[in-house]
Amino acid sequence: MQIHYRTLFLALFSSLLVLVLGAFVWVSLKLDRTKVEEASDNILTMFRHELDREMSNALFLSVALSDNKALKEALLEEDEEAGYRILLSTLKKLKTYTYVKDIRMQIITRDLDIFARSWDNSYAGMPLEGFRVDLQRIRRLRKPKVSIDPGRLLTIKATTPFRDGVKIIGYIEAIKTFDTLTKRLRGQGIELTVLMDERFLDIATLMRENPTLGPYVVSNKNYNSVLLKRLHPYAGKIATNSYFKSNEYLHVVDALRDSAGERIGYYLLSVPLERIGEFGNKQEKISFFLQLSKEDLYHIVERWESDRGSFKSMYDKEFIKLLANITPAERQMFEEEAREILQNYTKEELIDVILKEGYQDIKEGKIR
Repeated sequence: MQIHYRTLFLALFSSLLVLVLGAFVWVSLKLDRTKVEEASDNILTMFRHELDREMSNALFLSVALSDNKALKEALLEEDEEAGYRILLSTLKKLKTYTYVKDIRMQIITRDLDIFARSWDNSYAGMPLEGFRVDLQRIRRLRKPKVSIDPGRLLTIKATTPFRDGVKIIGYIEAIKTFDTLTKRLRGQGIELTVLMDERFLDIATLMRENPTLGPYVVSNKNYNSVLLKRLHPYAGKIATNSYFKSNEYLHVVDALRDSAGERIGYYLLSVPLERIGEFGNKQEKISFFLQLSKEDLYHIVERWESDRGSFKSMYDKEFIKLLANITPAERQMFEEEAREILQNYTKEELIDVILKEGYQDIKEGKIR
C-alpha cells in the first residue's frame, strides 16, 4: 500500500513538474515573441520615419526649384544648354550651403523628353515615356508628388510641374538613391536591403548586373554583402512573413510600393539577435519623430498650394479664374478641362467656391 501511494505521489509530482515546466516554457516563448514583435514594430517605425525624411527632402527641393525663373525661361526657349548650366550651378550651390549632398536633378519637357540632367546632359531630347509609366500619372495629378518608381534605376523621385501661369510647360525632378538612407539606418544598428522584383528589369536596364536574392534584385549599392550571402537560404520567407529569424539576425519585412500602390518589391531590415533588446523600448521617441516626419512630407504640397481659397488646388483656382478673362471663342477650348476639374468637387464644395470666390469683386453701376 505504501509503495502504491509512493508511486501515485511520484506520478502526480512528475505531472505537476512537467506542467510547471511546460507553462514556464510557454510563458518564456510568449514573452520572447512579444519582445520580438515589439522590436519589429519599432524597427519598422524607425525605417518609415527615415524613408519619410528622405522623400520629404527630395520633395522640398523639387518644389523649391520649380519657381526658378531662369530654368523656366530656358525651358520656354527650348535652350537645353542654358538649362543644363543653370541646373548644374543651382545644384552646386545647394550642395555647398545646405544639407543636400546626394541628390540629382533633371528637367523633363511637357512631352516627357529629357531637357537637362545635372549628372549627364548627353541624353537631352531622349523620350522617357517608355521607361517611366509613372510620368503619365504626373500629367493627370498636375501637382507635386514623391514616390518610388522603377526607371533605369529604382530611386526616390520627387516631381513638380513647371508652370507658366496655369499652363504646365514641363517638370523638375529631384532624384535620390537609397544610399544615404542605408547609411543612416546602419548608424542606428539596422541593415537595409532594398529588393525590387526582377520582373522590372526590362525597365531598370542599369540594374541588370546587380546582385539578386531569389526573385529580387538588390537596389541599394551600399548593401551589406556579408549579410546578403547569409540571406539566400531564407529568400522564400520574405514574401510570406512580416518578420523572421535567421541564425544571427532578426529580419523585418516591409512592402515596397510604387506611386500607384502596386507592390514592386520589399524592404528587408536586419538587426543582430543580440541587439533586439535595444529596439524594444523606443516607442515613445519613435512616435514623436514619426509625426514630425509625416507633417513635413504632407505640408510641403500644402505650402505649394497655399492661398488657394476654397479650391482643392492652386491650379484649379488659377484655371477657373482664367475663364473670366478670355474671349467667348477661347472659352470653348478651356471648357472641357474646366468641367473635368469641377466634376471632382461635391455640391457643398462648389457652393463654398461660389460663395467665397464668386462675390469678392465690388460691383459698381446702376440698377436698371
